[in-house]
Amino acid sequence: MNDVQSKVVVVTGAASGIGREIARAFADRGARLAICDIDGRGLDELQAEVSSAGRRCYQEIVDVAQAGQVEEFCANVYREMGRVDVLVNNAGIACGGRFETVSLDDWQWILGVNLWGVVHGCHFFYPRMIGQGGGGHIINIASAAGLGPFPFMSAYCVTKSAVLAISRTLRAEAALNGIGVSAICPGFVNTNIIGTAKVTCGTRRSSAEELIGTVNRLYGLVGWPPERVARAVVKAVEKDLAVVKVGFETYLVDAIDRLAPRLVDRANRRAFRFGNRWL
Repeated sequence: MNDVQSKVVVVTGAASGIGREIARAFADRGARLAICDIDGRGLDELQAEVSSAGRRCYQEIVDVAQAGQVEEFCANVYREMGRVDVLVNNAGIACGGRFETVSLDDWQWILGVNLWGVVHGCHFFYPRMIGQGGGGHIINIASAAGLGPFPFMSAYCVTKSAVLAISRTLRAEAALNGIGVSAICPGFVNTNIIGTAKVTCGTRRSSAEELIGTVNRLYGLVGWPPERVARAVVKAVEKDLAVVKVGFETYLVDAIDRLAPRLVDRANRRAFRFGNRWL
């Protein structure tokens, strides 16, 4: 899809961070938008910005963990826009902590958004994209955490590994219908995902709340701007790329995990000890 002028692009989790920059990137290229999030104020701000630039933008407050809400959003988008050319399943949250401190409610929370949100998006939009004809593209936002293990992040890694697996599997099937599927794997990105994360334990030096602040400051110093991920998404659609890694750290994690898994195990043990003692 070399030209998205007047195409309809759906972006979940569009009120801030990566989702907002993805929506802006497609709007700058002349696309029409359908955006959703649980943050109504953020949606209003983005819609006003896009509309002032002369682009059409439909918005709706949606919790992607709820199948009924995504089903209704899909129906409303098709009623308002007529079709969907690009679906971006971006909505995501973070949960960190030692495995034994992550409750079943925490698991259900993160699985609901990060995994079921992608499943719901694909389940309701993909069949209608097939039926409308003319091809299309699905983007699923995974993570470097889907390519290798990270200490204190078991739940998050599980969800992003699953998103990567769904994307790679669906890609083969969707190609028969002229629809591309891409998984985007960003590394450290400077967004508010850490500030809104649920951390289930502290360390020897910090409480859970203090740990969130420390990690948030670290992301602010070393994280890539979300615009970089947005550019990668547009490129994935234009060139029909399968898996797109964003940031040198993502390439490094993937290469080491493939070539030296024992090294990864040792490094993770040391990282866990270091983090528990010094963060």
